[in-house]
Amino acid sequence: MRKATIAFLLVCCFGLTLDRGLGQDASGPLSKSELLRLLDRARHREITQAEIAAIVERRGLKFIVDDRMLDEFRRAGARSFLLGAIKRASRATARRRLSSPDAPPPTIPPKATPEEIRAPASRRDSLIERARYHALQYVRELPNFVVTQIVTRYVRTPGMADWQRQDQLEIELTYRTDSGESFKLLRINGAPTTLSYEELGGSTSTGELGSLLAGVFAPQSHATFKEVGRETFRGRSTVVYDFRVLTRYSKSHITDKNSGRTIVSGFQGSLWIDVETQRVLRLELSHDDIPPGFPITLAENAVEYDWVTIAGERYLLPVRAEVLLGRDGERYYTRNVIEFRHYRKFEAELQVIPENSPP
Repeated sequence: MRKATIAFLLVCCFGLTLDRGLGQDASGPLSKSELLRLLDRARHREITQAEIAAIVERRGLKFIVDDRMLDEFRRAGARSFLLGAIKRASRATARRRLSSPDAPPPTIPPKATPEEIRAPASRRDSLIERARYHALQYVRELPNFVVTQIVTRYVRTPGMADWQRQDQLEIELTYRTDSGESFKLLRINGAPTTLSYEELGGSTSTGELGSLLAGVFAPQSHATFKEVGRETFRGRSTVVYDFRVLTRYSKSHITDKNSGRTIVSGFQGSLWIDVETQRVLRLELSHDDIPPGFPITLAENAVEYDWVTIAGERYLLPVRAEVLLGRDGERYYTRNVIEFRHYRKFEAELQVIPENSPP
């Protein structure tokens, strides 16, 4: 995490008008059909999935979700952070039913046993183990390179009907095998700037290059994985897995620039793994254990990978990412859309000093 992230994707602000078209009882728990109608509206760009997640969190669900339903919502287009909100609302519904003396016992899908969780991953799923190997080898295989990042930043505040473009950044990202990533801010809205990347205000992110993958697959993360379906992504056959990393094992940091505070949070998300190459082609993650009182309340990342050529060699590298952050207290949200363009080999600048020149 993600940026992760994270990436961070978020629950956006919403108003009463978002519940229009859901029937007369627009304040009670959502039915399955209402949730599917919201997802249909999201496909037509009438509402964002972040707004749907906010409605789910506010209204709850009339029904308890099982794996079959989750797969149905996923096929309807639900992303990992929305699926997380649906799961939390389903657990709350189950608790309410258990506490009601008149309600019949709910049917709750069985969870993995402790023995299954502790079982070696190679026994549970060899594809995950092959993807883990490639993810942990990922950074070791990279050459020195430079890539241009085009970051389009959006903001959404109370009263805004949709995302409003804030600015566009052009950033030179340099990767060196001995020192990692460095960022140089080149332009803001097409105009050259003297600001450094560190001086830049607003929402920024790092980690899309490889640390998000490492944060999921590192053995010390103790991530749990569950296969949830198969999809075609960028023309490739993939297996989709949900995963979870608990806070006590997480290395994912979120920093609030205004207060200077940094926290560590657990996260959950989804992976799309190429069946043929056993490489991750898409990663989504959502921080799900942000401490109460921290200004940033919602954070999520999404990164897409594809094969690019650098100096005649092919490498799997990020080609697109999204980072969304939210402050529920202020109802202020940001969304960064990142494009990675023109990967090329990094050539160190050498200065030749004549022998007789003074030191």
